[in-house]
Amino acid sequence: METLWQIEANIDDMNPQNMEYVFQKLLDLGVNDVWAMPMMMKKCRMASMLCVLCPEELIENAAAIIFAETTSIGIRYFPVRRRICSREIETVCIDGEQIRCKISSYDGKVTNISAEYDDCRAAAARTGTALKEWQRKAKEEAYRLYGCKTATNC
Repeated sequence: METLWQIEANIDDMNPQNMEYVFQKLLDLGVNDVWAMPMMMKKCRMASMLCVLCPEELIENAAAIIFAETTSIGIRYFPVRRRICSREIETVCIDGEQIRCKISSYDGKVTNISAEYDDCRAAAARTGTALKEWQRKAKEEAYRLYGCKTATNC
């Protein structure tokens, strides 16, 4: 278990296309995660809540980015406790294509396997086979190879 800090900023009156740039600047800073949620502010104005998860030492730099790159005039931040699964990246070979898969485990048991989107997208573009088919095949192969790697019931 670790303690991180969650920063929140309500953002309205900003072109939503700019949010991708803000996300990237925050991720480049080294924050753990960035997300946004739709919300309604006073006078029923639609807006977004920008949320950032980071270690305490990045709060000031993250705040500087938020104030410089968004229309927000205030932020909130507070400590949050986080528990995460361990993660490994493994590569599977599907029809000659190399697809990376993230294997997540908790308490010694595989809890999830996800195929890397960019790898599946590239394979779909190269071959003409549907993206969702690459994702399905990669997950199936990864579960076959690694799904019982640490599980006790296999």
